[in-house]
Amino acid sequence: MRIFSKNKIFILIILLAPLLYFINNTVKNEKIYFPIKEEDIKILGIKNANENIISEFSKKYLKNKSFFNFKMKYLKKEIESIEWVKYADIRRVYPSGVRIYIEEYQPKAIWNDKGYLDSNGDIFLVNKVKKKLPKLYSESNRNHVMFDYLSLFTKYLSIYNINDSIIEIHENKIRSVKILLNSRISIELGSNNVSERIEMFFKVYKKLKSRDLKKIRYIDMRYSNGFSIGWK
Repeated sequence: MRIFSKNKIFILIILLAPLLYFINNTVKNEKIYFPIKEEDIKILGIKNANENIISEFSKKYLKNKSFFNFKMKYLKKEIESIEWVKYADIRRVYPSGVRIYIEEYQPKAIWNDKGYLDSNGDIFLVNKVKKKLPKLYSESNRNHVMFDYLSLFTKYLSIYNINDSIIEIHENKIRSVKILLNSRISIELGSNNVSERIEMFFKVYKKLKSRDLKKIRYIDMRYSNGFSIGWK
């Protein structure tokens, strides 16, 4: 009985060997069928994001994968989690290439010294804040309001052709707003009707003589029917 069992097993192995060979060969063929070539992985659109991190991750993930079987959604999700990357558009380029088009966040202001605000006033965080941009300070949920103040003030600078710029806008706990200009003039706007007071400030500013502007330390717009000026 033992000899018969061994013979039976031996015959079974002989019969299964071609099938195992076929399966193994098929799996290997799938891995190399239209393989992604490392030199055909191109990353485009990077200015601030770390290209080495994106490139190394992409090449590692796409290694030994075919043109047809890699998970595009997974690669996209992982790349979009990398600092500065807002959107990744991944496309197959027949027969062995992949193009990764990066859309980065566009920083317009520094937010609480921890990150940036983009062109929509949305917060995106980075490890190091290096850009020279207007600084906005307020509570965490006030980013869109503060960005609106920045946009409005910048618009009026352009409309009135004033050669000045914002260094920072600060809103305290009671939401009183203060703006510091590059000319070192500080503007107190208070917590009520801030947008209207910004508009009023420019009407006041244009009436001041250029020689006086150099002497001004602050302009206080918090009065209901006027303003005050503090001199250096």
